Amino acid sequence: MQVPTQVISAHCVVAFPDVVDIENAPALRTALQRIIEAHAHTCDALIADLSASRFATATALSVLVEARRRTRRLGMDLYAVVPAPLARKAFVITGLNEAIPVYATLGEVPGRTAPPVPVAAPVPASSARMPRQPDGGQRGECRTEDGSAAGGADRPAPEVP
Repeated sequence: MQVPTQVISAHCVVAFPDVVDIENAPALRTALQRIIEAHAHTCDALIADLSASRFATATALSVLVEARRRTRRLGMDLYAVVPAPLARKAFVITGLNEAIPVYATLGEVPGRTAPPVPVAAPVPASSARMPRQPDGGQRGECRTEDGSAAGGADRPAPEVP
């Protein structure tokens, strides 16, 4: 797999494809391994540029975790440039943003001019609510053919004598 790579002021920038999936992940892993080993003595950091991606798949995140292990072993830092909000959210939800710093643009990566863009923290599960549907139900709620909630949530409680 040909992975576009450029060196910018001691940073090795690797452009990820728009989607990383099970078909292209093995080739991307191999390409990253070669790039990391080839630039370990000339670059301080590897920057995974996910600018072409609207979202980050679990496969892409696993490729990045493996790249992080390799870069750390060779004394390099690993950063991710992830402009798409949905893709950045995947880093936050998985906690990967704690291990791999995420930036919205290449210019914000350390050693560049601007500070990192803060990534919003996920909403705690206890305060998260599912939006109401027009029929009064919630998304993901099972409804019967007559429109009542499955499991009897819409039925009145039985009278107790």
